[in-house]
Amino acid sequence: MNNFELPALPSNCEVQFQNGEPVFEEPWQARSFAMAVQLNESGLFTWQEWADELARHIAEVEQSQSIRSAADYYKAWQASLEKLVAAKLDHT
Repeated sequence: MNNFELPALPSNCEVQFQNGEPVFEEPWQARSFAMAVQLNESGLFTWQEWADELARHIAEVEQSQSIRSAADYYKAWQASLEKLVAAKLDHT
């Protein structure tokens, strides 16, 4: 995955991998992943900032529900990405 690991992947989450890369169940999941990679590469945030934000969000979500499926994980991924981008743009 070109130095990009899936951050905060819960151990009981069923994200599928092929040749070490995630297999997306839906096109929106791949687009969300690509947006995170592109925004990181453009310098908006570091991959560590992104991983930390996602880990925080997943911890919040798992207080009320479990993240087990790829869909659950990428919904958390997208919500975290939106929050981080909004925070970064507010500071520019």
